[in-house]
Amino acid sequence: MADTVVTVNRVKKSWVEAWPQAVAIWSPYVTLREPTWCMSAQDAQLEGLTGSFAMIRLTDHRVVIDLDSVCRHRVGDCAVQILAHEIGHHVLIPANRYDNVGLFRRMRLALAGIEDRTPLVANLYSDLVINDTLQRIHQLDMASVYRKIQQNAKIESTLHIWYMRTYEYLWGLPRGDLSGGKQTAQLDADASLAASLIRSYARNWLDGAGRFAMLAYPYLIEDAQHNKARQELARYLDAEKSGAGAEVVGGMAEIDESILDGIVDPRAEALGKSSDSSDNAADDEKTGRRPEISDMRSLQGGTGPQKRYSEPGTYIDMMRQVDPAADENKLIIRYYREIAMPHLVPFPEEESAPLADLLPEGTDQWEPGDPVEELDWFETTVMSPVVVPGVTTRSRVYTQNTDTPSKAQPYNLYVGIDCSGSMRNPRYNFSWPICAASIITLSALRAGAKVMSCLSGEPGSFLESDGFVTSEYDTMLVLT
Repeated sequence: MADTVVTVNRVKKSWVEAWPQAVAIWSPYVTLREPTWCMSAQDAQLEGLTGSFAMIRLTDHRVVIDLDSVCRHRVGDCAVQILAHEIGHHVLIPANRYDNVGLFRRMRLALAGIEDRTPLVANLYSDLVINDTLQRIHQLDMASVYRKIQQNAKIESTLHIWYMRTYEYLWGLPRGDLSGGKQTAQLDADASLAASLIRSYARNWLDGAGRFAMLAYPYLIEDAQHNKARQELARYLDAEKSGAGAEVVGGMAEIDESILDGIVDPRAEALGKSSDSSDNAADDEKTGRRPEISDMRSLQGGTGPQKRYSEPGTYIDMMRQVDPAADENKLIIRYYREIAMPHLVPFPEEESAPLADLLPEGTDQWEPGDPVEELDWFETTVMSPVVVPGVTTRSRVYTQNTDTPSKAQPYNLYVGIDCSGSMRNPRYNFSWPICAASIITLSALRAGAKVMSCLSGEPGSFLESDGFVTSEYDTMLVLT
């Protein structure tokens, strides 16, 4: 036990010294805090690190290192390579929360029917892009790190073999150096395509994400192969939960049709076939390949105004993959808010007319010929008991006092929706009544009005907000 503690402390010292060098590899202007060093597996679990010996978090831009696991994997002398790799996740891919969600969006389209595999594929793709950049451009020996980790590793899943064979192609390593001895001609061909894809889309990695997922599809479609691959590759999954705890990223409800252009099978491209051509269904079943996507727009959802938005159930599922702890209520509110915002309307306001009062200011000479009703007898007798018209007669002078017009006040809004019977759950299927109510509600709140929302179902069954409120969350929560 004492020897283990000494070893971990020695490794920590060397890794702390290597951190500035690893940062400088990417750029001298990169500013990241020193990693969180976990001295034991228990410390790592408290940080959310399980399976791998390193991880990143996009929420606080941190790197977490499990030094005990580093020693067990015999990579204690690979500090610069591993730290530079983790920094690459913050600098290159996924780099930020928005692009992280964008990566998931593209891969989910390519992994139709097995979308739950998206975090695994996204992590593997990110690692390939970063590691090849470090090996090829920054001249770091990433191959030696993988040799050490793969030494005596269990390599049985086809995804694992294909993934490591891709590294062999990228770095010109001998066949089987990382992937073992179970390659097939199909695996070789797919690994060669994957290596070419990584090099081609190294700078525009979002555009290559869908193609990479298409290559991985046949190795993930069977649950047994997927589960086996997860077990064997767990030590490499350092960014699978990088978006956990992050705020909801905006702009993800709308379908970006440019994304669909990147959902192409590189195998079909290599053979000169159009990705829109339909293959024989029996051949697809035999090869285990993903079905073609000629009708991808309908598969993606295409609902809401101008059929430009994903279904809410699809949106929530994607955002929960990025952040498993995401609040479903906040997600569905964000979904309808994004759809409603471009369509907000001016909300009517009540304007109050200014009031005016006549105030006496003093007196003036009353001349014969002036209206008799303007004669002020009191002031006249005060001037002189002898009334001499035009000499002692006085008339009262008034001025008009107008108050400052008050600011126009919007009308309070009551929104009621009959959701009984035929209305589908707006959390799974797009709802036009909820969309319309969201537009009116957000328009009213923007104008400063108070809103009360109510859903009424069967007789005696209803849900309403706590009176007229100005909270967007409270009113939208009732509607959705």
